[in-house]
Amino acid sequence: MAHTIHSRRDFIRGALAGATGCALTRAFAQTPQSKPPARRFIIDTHQHYSAAPDYIERLVKVYSSRNAMACVLTPISGFEVVKKAAAQRPDVVIPYGHVSVDNPEVISEIQKFADAGFKGVKMHTPKYNWDDFGYFPIYEKLQALKLVALFHTGIVSGESDEPEPSSMARMRPSFLHTIARSFPKLVIQGAHLGNPWYDEAAEVARWEKNIYFDLTGSSLIKKRKNPAIFKEYLWWEGPTAHSSPDAVYAFEKLVFGTDEEPENLDSCLARYEAMLDACDVPEASRRKIYGETFAKILGIKVRT
Repeated sequence: MAHTIHSRRDFIRGALAGATGCALTRAFAQTPQSKPPARRFIIDTHQHYSAAPDYIERLVKVYSSRNAMACVLTPISGFEVVKKAAAQRPDVVIPYGHVSVDNPEVISEIQKFADAGFKGVKMHTPKYNWDDFGYFPIYEKLQALKLVALFHTGIVSGESDEPEPSSMARMRPSFLHTIARSFPKLVIQGAHLGNPWYDEAAEVARWEKNIYFDLTGSSLIKKRKNPAIFKEYLWWEGPTAHSSPDAVYAFEKLVFGTDEEPENLDSCLARYEAMLDACDVPEASRRKIYGETFAKILGIKVRT
């Protein structure tokens, strides 16, 4: 699993690490949508831990200058590093765990993360569907510990030469509907808006008040010629006869994330801004997307 994650991130890094000079970023820079965004409080809800010796230093340098914090998704191998970083730089580092749901030690790992003050747990590449009842003790534990449950949804890279008994078919966003209904007090985040099942992900979010999605990954790149398409998926204005009585404006079910190296923060912000501009999302809602929604969930004071 780790190999798959790192391979995918290496691919993204290769495509975007030089983002300030690449054609994609120049295209954003030449449009009104990509003007430097207002200084907002930012929580990156999808930042993967790296074992590189300078990772924390780089993260702090970039994010502290942008009034930003990062939920650092950490395997047990990086536990001590991120625990220490969160204690030393609580203004930047929000510690999250990263587990395999098929690991026999998963419950004890989750408890260890919780005992150390970690705020959430990322899960990836299950052998069975996300809503398989065999995983319910894990979700029950996350709910009891009041940890955010971050699920990968949608397409997953397949660059490993090793057998991997999982696929996008195991991680459809519709499976989160079962989980949300079964664990109504569990805060759930789906990654990548279910790419390519955007409609499915949005409809789950429309009815379940405890579900949010990020738009990390390739979606805002492949849809860059028509970013207004997301208005078709996120179409509702609030509580109506066609949505939950607890429904909020559709775009407020999105949260910001990068799923990239710390140095790509501004490139990811530019892609979000281009999409939000194209979809006419108001500033008050953008502030929620970029940080205020998860600040409330995680009990973090919004900084100005």
